[in-house]
Amino acid sequence: MKRLWLASTIVAGWAALGAPATGQASEGLPPGGVAPRSSCAGLTGLTLANTQILSATQKSGYCNVIGVINKRTSTQDPDHFTYAIGFALNLPNTWHGRFEMMGGGGTDGSLQSDPQGSAGIELGQGWAVAADDGGHEDSASNAVGGYQDDDANAGGSAHFAIDAQARRDYGYNGIEKTATVAKQIISSYYGLDTVYSYIMGCSNGGRDAMVASQKFPWLFDGVISQNPGFNLPQAGLAEAWNEQVLGRLATTTDVNGQPFIASTFPAQDMEVASAAILSACDALDGLVDGIIDNYHACTARKVYPALASYTCGTGSHGSTPHGGSCLTSTQVDALKKIYSGPVNSNGQRLYSNWFWDAGIWTPPSAPGAGWGFWNVVTAPVPGVNTAINLTLGAGAIPMIFQTPPVVTPVNGPTGQEAFVFHFNFDTDAPKIFASTQAYPESSMDFMAAVSTDLRPFRQRGGKLIVSSSVNDGIFSGASIARWYRKMSQRMGSQTGDFARLFMVPNMAHCGGGAATTSFAGNELDAITNWVEKGIAPDRIVAANTNATSPYPAGAPFDPRVAVNFPTGGTRPLCPYPRIPAYQGSGMTNNAANFACVDPQFKPGGDHDFFDDDDGRGNNAQ
Repeated sequence: MKRLWLASTIVAGWAALGAPATGQASEGLPPGGVAPRSSCAGLTGLTLANTQILSATQKSGYCNVIGVINKRTSTQDPDHFTYAIGFALNLPNTWHGRFEMMGGGGTDGSLQSDPQGSAGIELGQGWAVAADDGGHEDSASNAVGGYQDDDANAGGSAHFAIDAQARRDYGYNGIEKTATVAKQIISSYYGLDTVYSYIMGCSNGGRDAMVASQKFPWLFDGVISQNPGFNLPQAGLAEAWNEQVLGRLATTTDVNGQPFIASTFPAQDMEVASAAILSACDALDGLVDGIIDNYHACTARKVYPALASYTCGTGSHGSTPHGGSCLTSTQVDALKKIYSGPVNSNGQRLYSNWFWDAGIWTPPSAPGAGWGFWNVVTAPVPGVNTAINLTLGAGAIPMIFQTPPVVTPVNGPTGQEAFVFHFNFDTDAPKIFASTQAYPESSMDFMAAVSTDLRPFRQRGGKLIVSSSVNDGIFSGASIARWYRKMSQRMGSQTGDFARLFMVPNMAHCGGGAATTSFAGNELDAITNWVEKGIAPDRIVAANTNATSPYPAGAPFDPRVAVNFPTGGTRPLCPYPRIPAYQGSGMTNNAANFACVDPQFKPGGDHDFFDDDDGRGNNAQ
């Protein structure tokens, strides 16, 4: 399974679990809602260009529509597989004028056939909600006609990337075509055009959302992009880099003859790394609570001495490797290389550095797809690498991110893992920008959302909210922060009038971790209030759902961490670059006791305003 429905793990905020938080009706929305003017089943007879409606089924409270767009048999794929943009659309019995397109996940290929909304609450609030499969299907047991596009001997679940049109459908075409067709069906069903259109998604779905704001600025009024893979092919370079760095620590090989990564960083060692980072930076925001809100100031110059003090034998926190109190010197060196980001043999940056963040460890009581899941191990299997970088990532790196695609089997000594461990950062990395006659768009062309010119979106009145982990396991928070700064430079001092970034310390990829990760419902309220009422979000309240602190009360952590962590409470997420600051009194798990303040972040240092991460390795501005 390669579609990770991670957006749903950023669960709905408390204020949005029922009706919308604001009682005032938004301008233009039909009062009381609109009923369908025809039967649900009748939609199967609707004629739309290049579209087949396969089924229209009345369910409790809504009509569920399944269809395909641009169905074809590939002539470029040697397997001559069937491809199409599969879509699902749910139409409520009482519609309130809003439409949401859900973003995808992973490398797509699995249609969410009963879409409820990315926050899980939209359909129940009378929204029409659509989803698509990215233009390909992993399994024949699907809702769109029984075809599948996987080949274990030729790319596995990433096999679709052998077809140039399937690459485009995955990169951008699927979202645009599905949203357009969905709006046509909505107009026919209700006799009323969509009043407000939104897109919301996380990870690859966050990329979908950012792509839409840049390629199709007319399509959506409001965009929510969570943990976006906005420069995913570059992030793929970091996946290969990280696994090669960790591979040097491996002492055994896996079933494919590649370095066995699972034993290189056991969970107790990630916990020690988290404690070391916190010892350097937790107090920088004025409160020792297990959350580094002033991540701007948490630079390598502060963290490296802390790592030295936690180095086995030479530091002051023990001498027994993997004993839960210290890290080996090789582990410390590996962390420094990984957090500095991938470079070529000339030392030129290929992706981004990473913010130092305590979320490197995901506590058992706060599970999520954190640093360990992506880089080290998910479910331990003897002799099998299960890190997401070496499963999902290992398929995408050769097949999707390289042009032309490098066709490899899933397993074996020459399989996808081998490609990752032998990836050449001088000769392979530039291929994310390559194109050929057969593949006229590079992966950065058809996938990336790196433009800083959002004038068409702004001029149309569009609003953009980006939320991101400070440092999740796959996408660098420093990279999205750098994009926002550069976009703000280009768009001018009024950037905050249409686009805002909210950073979430400690959060794993799209949710989970020792963090305040429950905010999707409040984020949804924020974008609708901004679009429909002109109220920009000055903060988004996020909740923690742990019953007890996910941090232990003692070693290896400062005992104040467990006491001050916002267990079962709330904290504000602040518009970048502002950060939450405790006001000195009241409960530390109450957002009302925190203000969003300017951290006085200046250019220079580890997180330089002007430093380069365009992936071309030339350090040009």
